[in-house]
Amino acid sequence: MLNFKQISEEVSMEDWRKLAAEADQRNEKIPEKRKGPDLLIKAIRGLSLITWVLMLVIIILVEKAKPDPETFFDRWMNLSTQQGWDLDLYRSAFFLMLSVMLLACSGLLLNSFRRRRKTDSWRVNLVLVFLMALAGSIHYLMKYKTLG
Repeated sequence: MLNFKQISEEVSMEDWRKLAAEADQRNEKIPEKRKGPDLLIKAIRGLSLITWVLMLVIIILVEKAKPDPETFFDRWMNLSTQQGWDLDLYRSAFFLMLSVMLLACSGLLLNSFRRRRKTDSWRVNLVLVFLMALAGSIHYLMKYKTLG
């Protein structure tokens, strides 16, 4: 019967390191060949940037389209304020929201092709901008029930 002490004396620390390195190599199924961001990653980043710029434009359009609140000075000086939403600006924002959702879906579709390794992840900013555009589109449709 072998004693643990005898086994540990026979196997040196260097042998254990070699065994551990071999085990690590066996666990690596796909060698890392990526040298940097490829065309797919650049396209996803570009779509993400475009969607956020469009979302900024949408926020500005919605801010311009909403009615102005009546202040004390408006009442005192008998100034008229915009009473309702500017539907032309709001409709433009709605169509931009639809385009943002389309671009975000395209980016997420491209991202799904890039999900083969453990280090690959979903682009949270594309999901977030999609959900924001979806919420704005639902708000528009519920409030005005029209597409054009």
